[in-house]
Amino acid sequence: MDIQFFKKLSLPQKFGFWKPSAPNIIGVDIGTSSIKIVQLKKEKERAILETYGALAVGPYANLKIGQAARLPEAKAVEMIQDLLKESGAKSKNAAVSISLRNTFITTIQLPAATSKSNLSDVVNIEARRYIPLPISEVVLDWWVIPKAIGASEEFKEKESAPEKRDMVEILLVAIYKEAIENYKKLMAKAGLNIQLFEIEIFSAIRSSIGREVSPVLLIDFGASSTKMAISDYGVVRLVHTFDRGSQDLTMALSNSLAIDFERAEEMKQEIGFSTKPEHKEIVSIMEPIMQYIFSEASRFIADYRRKHGRPVGRAILMGGGSLIKGLVDVGVRNMGIETVLGDPFSKVEYPAILHAVLRQAGPAFATALGLALRGLQE
Repeated sequence: MDIQFFKKLSLPQKFGFWKPSAPNIIGVDIGTSSIKIVQLKKEKERAILETYGALAVGPYANLKIGQAARLPEAKAVEMIQDLLKESGAKSKNAAVSISLRNTFITTIQLPAATSKSNLSDVVNIEARRYIPLPISEVVLDWWVIPKAIGASEEFKEKESAPEKRDMVEILLVAIYKEAIENYKKLMAKAGLNIQLFEIEIFSAIRSSIGREVSPVLLIDFGASSTKMAISDYGVVRLVHTFDRGSQDLTMALSNSLAIDFERAEEMKQEIGFSTKPEHKEIVSIMEPIMQYIFSEASRFIADYRRKHGRPVGRAILMGGGSLIKGLVDVGVRNMGIETVLGDPFSKVEYPAILHAVLRQAGPAFATALGLALRGLQE
């Protein structure tokens, strides 16, 4: 997908740092290979799409579209301002994604007898045992994970043991303060007022999951990394990330075929995981990388079933890397479960004429849209 596009629409008239909600808001998803925005407005309790857009980071770092890069602050500011201008976004209120690499997420167990009034103090004390940084360098948030409903009988029997029955599970989240300050400076220089921060995978889940009661696996394919999360009864239960992404597919093609990155990126997008005989060599180069990613996913869901007694039967693919042709079929073959592309724009209203375009581009905007939805709720 060419991550350099804009669309302006003419329409009728828990982890975060919150301010009162505004009539419209921009979700800003800052990735390593692109920056994406979605502007929504709230009208009679409906979320209405006003505009959206994306720009590739590569050209701002003298690299090619699709290449990941870390821009210096001045270049990042320039890029955000260009994106706001070209997309026609007018709101100055922003909900901003926090990269998983700037966070620490884990689950801890505490005695169920801990009183609600003391729970916060106990969590803060226990957090020191799990977070690999001084508590003074992070901002903490946490919430109690509900007991699983519908678990297997074997799991229920194991959990009924006194040492398990008398415990409560807590999802513990920490964000590095330095990262927060850097985002604040960047957004201020770009002319935006931050309404809230949210960890990227939580935003993507909000825009991609409906009223699911069964465990769902979400896979966010970025350029330089892949993020995974399992949501059960609408609650995030497990998060995993590793440094392997869609850029690795392009690099593999470039190295194996002795072609430049730009041409390799074009081949990846045009051919993808085609089943045509003439594309067999291209697919065979990319397949091992994708098999590795999906094998990580399979281990992830097996670990969840072992720990919680509930099988994951569905996977939703998100992120720019999920748009590679044939990827859904590769996911089904490797994971053996129902696999679909996310459709985040289904959560908002827009002109019917844009349905096909937004359905196709949607997975790349899951985080930005989820951020904007959160902003309208606050």
